[in-house]
Amino acid sequence: MSSVKRIVIGISGGIAAYKIPLLVRLLKKKGFEIKVMLTPAGRGLVGVDALRTLSGNPVFLDDSLTYDMDHIRLAEWGDLFLIAPATANTIGKIAHGIADNLVTTSALSFPENKIMIAPAMNTIMWQSKATQENCRLLSSRGVCILPVDFGELACNVSGEGRMIAVERIADAVTTAVFPQQILNGKKVLISSGPTEESIDPVRVITNRSSGRMGAALAQEAITCGAEVTVVSGPSLVPLPYTANVIQVRTASEMKTALEKEFDTCDICIMAAAVSDYRPAHVSETKIQRTENGNMIIELVPNPDILAGLCRKKAKQFVCGFSLESGEGESRAREKMERKGCDMMVFNRADQALGLDTTSVVLLGKNGLREEHLSKSKNGASRAIISKIAELCGFVS
Repeated sequence: MSSVKRIVIGISGGIAAYKIPLLVRLLKKKGFEIKVMLTPAGRGLVGVDALRTLSGNPVFLDDSLTYDMDHIRLAEWGDLFLIAPATANTIGKIAHGIADNLVTTSALSFPENKIMIAPAMNTIMWQSKATQENCRLLSSRGVCILPVDFGELACNVSGEGRMIAVERIADAVTTAVFPQQILNGKKVLISSGPTEESIDPVRVITNRSSGRMGAALAQEAITCGAEVTVVSGPSLVPLPYTANVIQVRTASEMKTALEKEFDTCDICIMAAAVSDYRPAHVSETKIQRTENGNMIIELVPNPDILAGLCRKKAKQFVCGFSLESGEGESRAREKMERKGCDMMVFNRADQALGLDTTSVVLLGKNGLREEHLSKSKNGASRAIISKIAELCGFVS
């Protein structure tokens, strides 16, 4: 880092507030100067003395607000305003310019492109239209909205809404303040999620892909300065708000959308788990179960989207994914060469599908092989994007 950067952290009233002292410690180790403020609700969830000791600075509270106007002084001091955890209440207030405590008032004082929000809340609250619209509104104004994690929540249920790990937040802060715009001005096209093929109006053929890898790749490409378009099947996770998202369902719809966007992209990453087969005939009515007798479904192959795009490519760099159920690295390399990819990501179903972590092997021309074991999907996406940028000559 070329110089010390200053981070202001606003803590609102989510139970994840107890994790922020560790985040402060991580950021201090990275060389940042830290000042912390608390909402009245956040104050009861994390120790002020711990925050003051770890940050090396006074902790700012509503009752410490003076005529010197702390919110203005902190905005002048800080290079980034991180709100973590950010509750649905705090996100809603900031989205609509409500300034009723030090954190929300400071959000009005910082330039919006210097604000980062790490949401944390119950799944239903996160998925509510109000919260999602507030996040989209903030994103449209330049605020960085970090993703949420899937896992056990304070309300003893599992789902989306957990604040992402403090290590990931620290990485996002570092990237935001010391950006590596290795894809600045480049257009990146990503396929993501599973596809579905109808059997009848009720049943489909699909797979266990969650779409997490595609979402992570999209976020990393955006962080690196790219203009990102994602063609996504029915995904379980939200895609970055600043990505251009094209929703599809079937392999045929995905093929059409990708071919339309392909000519203008610089990089194409095929992370979707596309159904290889579809039913030859789709029933117009629900197929009724019979007590005696099996049901036979005739399947026909779907088009090979990756091979078709590789045949079309001119200047584009195309990266494919080869998901195998066992040791299939040699098969992945053969697929790369046969289909004409510039790079292939080999991963195994038992180490990737539906999980937050993955292990990948990056395969390329001239014997390129690079292994990345047991990484978060964000970490794996960072390795993939960095290698693509290197192979494209965007970085030395």
